[in-house]
Amino acid sequence: MLPKFEELAREFEFLAQLVEMIGDNPFKARAYRFAAAKMRERGGEDVTEDAISRLSKEKGVGKAIVEKSRQFLHTGRIEKIEELKSQIPLPLFYLAKKPSIPGRELHRLYCDLKELPPGEIVAVLKEQATELGLENDFFALLEEKISSSN
Repeated sequence: MLPKFEELAREFEFLAQLVEMIGDNPFKARAYRFAAAKMRERGGEDVTEDAISRLSKEKGVGKAIVEKSRQFLHTGRIEKIEELKSQIPLPLFYLAKKPSIPGRELHRLYCDLKELPPGEIVAVLKEQATELGLENDFFALLEEKISSSN
């Protein structure tokens, strides 16, 4: 079964959150969000080579977006996300999946917490849960992901 553009759009939104978190070039995050918006316009359409080719003709959708879209089509993943996963502490990596948390806030948390062990990062996030809008189910999922990665 082929992935849908809505799924691919979510991956690009997540990638935008991650690059904002680490303080990468802000134009990358903007390009990823723009691409995600164009993909959302296609919504339930299947991601195929032809569909990616049509997407590539959209003004503002460059080669890097097309390459990452093809990676997703063929592997179900975007390599850049996997690369960033190895660089970002797991609690912060999963926090970036929360689109309600602004990039500036993610970057602040990353700078403040990146050197701490995962358990301490989770403790700090729990202290700030109300301000960040984090629910208990987020922490249950987070603790499950951390324990399964050990």
